[in-house]
Amino acid sequence: MPIRSSARGAPSLELRARPAVADATIAHRAGERRTFRVIPRHRFVFPHIGARPRVLVPVLMGQMARPAISIGDALATSPGGSGSVLGLVEIRAGRDNEVFAQDQRRRDMLRWVAGLEYPGDGRRRLSLSLRITANLASSIRDFAAENETTSLVLEWPTVSSARRHGLIDLSRQLLPDHRTDIVFVRSNPRAPHEAIAPRTILAAIRGGSSARVVASTASALADACGSALTLTHIQTDSQHPDRSRREWDSFEQIVAELHRPSANVRVHHHENAATGLLEEATGQDLVVIGSRLSPSKPDIPIGRELQRIVRRLECPVLLVRPKHLSPTGSTHGVASNGHGV
Repeated sequence: MPIRSSARGAPSLELRARPAVADATIAHRAGERRTFRVIPRHRFVFPHIGARPRVLVPVLMGQMARPAISIGDALATSPGGSGSVLGLVEIRAGRDNEVFAQDQRRRDMLRWVAGLEYPGDGRRRLSLSLRITANLASSIRDFAAENETTSLVLEWPTVSSARRHGLIDLSRQLLPDHRTDIVFVRSNPRAPHEAIAPRTILAAIRGGSSARVVASTASALADACGSALTLTHIQTDSQHPDRSRREWDSFEQIVAELHRPSANVRVHHHENAATGLLEEATGQDLVVIGSRLSPSKPDIPIGRELQRIVRRLECPVLLVRPKHLSPTGSTHGVASNGHGV
């Protein structure tokens, strides 16, 4: 069934859509957007949605852990889901190695985690585990393997993070591993210690392999929080037409496979994808984007331009790094992932 532009004054443009997608109205002028509904005629279950999620939220004493825990808890509420908060008790040189000192630090961690409780009607799905360790990344990897973890939820280190340097070092050690999806949680800049309970969620989808994980993560959170979900696709005139066509085909298929007739679906044409995201995110309670991986820099999940835009967003942001995006993959896969710029 063709998809036609019906914007007044805009030239007629026809795109050939798959049979699973109904008629839609799309804006094709720079900076213009339209909302349309896509209703698939059949259901296709995403692998990430069909699988039972096993969520792991590692926390360090003193970090801004409540936002990450609330996201992990929401993801674990998917059917058959479960998860753990892993309190990492760090061993330090000197007297901390004594048995008494380790027991005291364990008790301190338990009291600190207990103080992270937040209000809400949802049933908690995350259990609590503690590990005393001298190697944080190694302990997280071991725990994830033992519990068949599917999603790792980490605080996104920012200039305001209490444990910024430790979190940056930990993220760099874990990013090259591709055993689990990694969800980085950037808290609300105006309320960095509050749990995240969005009423509206925006999933920014460009195309490629990480796009599906962005869509499934946003969908799972919308179900858990009762949020209104918006799926947006930002097109730019600066990229090659073949890439634009691939990304549109991918977005169209993802919308059909997701099977959410109630979701708002928007296509936004902009000169720059990052600034287009800033416009689309206005008024949203949570934004979900995909990571950008470079074969030469596997420990850097996001480009500088998009990083600058994220700093300007006034709501919480999730950055999703799928496990199946290998840094040794082709340059085409890197160029067309979830929201790389």
